[in-house]
Amino acid sequence: MRGRRTSPPILPRKAPRQERSRELVEWILEAATRILAADGLPGLTTNRVAAVAGISVGSLYQYFPNKDAIVVALIERTQRGVAEAVEAVAAQVRDAPLAEAVAAFVDLALHAQYDRSTLAVALDHEEQRLALRAELVAVHGRIRQAVADTIRPSLRGLAPETVADAADDLFLLVQSMVDRAGATGIPRERIRPRVLRAALGYLEACRAEEGRRAGESPGDSLDG
Repeated sequence: MRGRRTSPPILPRKAPRQERSRELVEWILEAATRILAADGLPGLTTNRVAAVAGISVGSLYQYFPNKDAIVVALIERTQRGVAEAVEAVAAQVRDAPLAEAVAAFVDLALHAQYDRSTLAVALDHEEQRLALRAELVAVHGRIRQAVADTIRPSLRGLAPETVADAADDLFLLVQSMVDRAGATGIPRERIRPRVLRAALGYLEACRAEEGRRAGESPGDSLDG
């Protein structure tokens, strides 16, 4: 009877503990980032990453068993950076009108997609292919919390779980529209107002639905 076929590992072999090891891993990830940004996934190989990083392939394999493991580490690092950026924007727009706050989140998504488009498209594709939902739960939870904290004052009266769901939906809506626009070549200046309309329209619909339940006037605005 044949043994069960196993998939290649996609996680790092070991976590770097010493400063020198952390620097080496950082060199590897920076080299992979440069390659992906310049040439996309077809240009990414372990040999080329090692060469660009200025290390031996053997040193690379101490931490990453294959190319997929490098990509996973890049996706996780990128998503942590997204969470930090979303949290920073949330802090900046804490007292701003909702439309201004949403515009700030949209502009952040546009920057991530359009200013590093080749890298962004490559990592988006690989995130779907590798099905990394479990690995990114904590990061997505941070993003959800930051967005929820931002929109909550304008959705006063909604149950906490409804606001949390709205934050999830808003993040997915913006991300999906921006990612698709970047992948299909829609110019940034054309997609921005469309994303804003969709995002604010969705939040207005959430507010109106809750208002109908509570007997508010349907004319009440999000920031009113």
